[in-house]
Amino acid sequence: MASFTKADRQHRIILLLVYLYVLILAMMIIAVPPGFDPDSGWGFMVMHNMEQGAAFNRLISPDPANIAANQTVFLAWWSPGQYLVPYFLKILFRVTSGHAISLTIAGSYLSGLAGFYLLFRKFGFNKLVAALSIGFVATQLFFIQQFVYYNGGELLIFAFLGWFLYGCFSFERVTWKTVLFIFFAGLIGFFLKSSALWMLAAGAGCIWLNISVSETGHLPAGANLRSAFLLKKTVPVFLRNGALVFFPLVAVYMVISFFYLSKGGNPSNISGPFRFAPEVFLFPLASPFTSAFSIDELFDGLIYQPDGQTLSHHLAMVILFVLTLLSLLYAWLLMKFRPARNYLVAFLSFFMVGCLFFGWMFLKQFPISYEARHFRIIGLLAIPGFIQLLYRRTFGKVIFFVGWAVFTYVGFAYFIREFADNRNAARGSLGLSQQNYDTATMKEILRLDNRYPNKAVFVVMSPEIGAEITHNRVIAIDPEMASSGDFSKITYKGRSGRLFILVPGALMAKNGDPPILKSFAGYHHFASKQLSPDFYLYSAED
Repeated sequence: MASFTKADRQHRIILLLVYLYVLILAMMIIAVPPGFDPDSGWGFMVMHNMEQGAAFNRLISPDPANIAANQTVFLAWWSPGQYLVPYFLKILFRVTSGHAISLTIAGSYLSGLAGFYLLFRKFGFNKLVAALSIGFVATQLFFIQQFVYYNGGELLIFAFLGWFLYGCFSFERVTWKTVLFIFFAGLIGFFLKSSALWMLAAGAGCIWLNISVSETGHLPAGANLRSAFLLKKTVPVFLRNGALVFFPLVAVYMVISFFYLSKGGNPSNISGPFRFAPEVFLFPLASPFTSAFSIDELFDGLIYQPDGQTLSHHLAMVILFVLTLLSLLYAWLLMKFRPARNYLVAFLSFFMVGCLFFGWMFLKQFPISYEARHFRIIGLLAIPGFIQLLYRRTFGKVIFFVGWAVFTYVGFAYFIREFADNRNAARGSLGLSQQNYDTATMKEILRLDNRYPNKAVFVVMSPEIGAEITHNRVIAIDPEMASSGDFSKITYKGRSGRLFILVPGALMAKNGDPPILKSFAGYHHFASKQLSPDFYLYSAED
């Protein structure tokens, strides 16, 4: 790798500033805890059930056949780490859930940045490039967003992946230690985020390829994989190492499938017919740029736009096509300039496995959203390579620092705005910011929950506020279904004490009662009360 002319001590200043900056943001969110998204909300509801004595990872709610009874669902859609890690910190330090989330964010980021710095150094990048890389990561919009909204698995897997890949490139031969490393790394990774399974496959591929090439010695500078495989003595080495690496990979998939995924619904068992569309192929291929430079976040979604359309589909396809060309150009430049072999192996392995995995998922319409966060590891691996290429010329350095300044400004502007909103947001029993709910509504829901312990059923349109209800059972409607306003497929029979239905103003019928009331045929004569300009409460007794 090309060396820099400036003193090596510059990297220490950058690292010090980066860690100081993260600590300052951490102290700010300890004072004003962040919000959380619906995915995490389901996890917190499960956490509350477990605190009440329920079995591991069980979501308990009224049974649609008779709401006087309960139904129990194993929450296999998401991994349990998103709520168990904060819960562990909550118990350990005896703090609120909000403060536990803040500690989770701070600890995950400090661990993740350290892991990726050491990984980039192991790849052969000098200290300044590695320091600039984590500094660039820490000022990206995707990084700063976690200080505003806790996303769970995305944050936790960031803390893990740098160390995991560092371990992948620490083996010189495939031994029993390598086998155990792959197996237990797979379990830990899945605990933190379920999609870590494809990353485990890519990491195992790195181990296999890196060790096999090292043992055969047939991939020096100027050689290529094809010439290596043409040598007869190379093939047995690759096959042997492949079998040894493949064994723990299959074992961890079997364990996770049997003990976790098979117990409940998850994205892997829901698919549709083949769907051939440009984004199916372009979105994965463009991932080095969309995930490295927060492009998906800057546009508030290129394809997946849950908060409303901000970009036409045609324009999104044009952007993805351009980014795909740039991603392929970057991969070609890497092979042309030949960085350290470890880096080339890691980037190409994750890029190819990621494209194949998500390309298939999108093609078969598995319920996985078109979001760059799913490809984040590809972008993180691309960043030091981008910086190294730009640093080859003075003009490239100018482009990098100007671009970095722009990204930093956008990220900080976002944080300042959203932090102010969190400071003024409603808070409930969890202590987390609830930007989607006003204080009057939150206070009334908590008051009723305390007034009628174990004597009421609450119906809410998202799990975030459902996680705040601690003394009664909750029916949390999926946010996407609630936003559509189509409740014809939702039916709950029977009666069980008081029924409270919290309805956003946007779902109120222009004339008459909201459609959700018809889903509870056992209740009649609903009373209504406007809690705030944005929310209405309907109540009935059995």
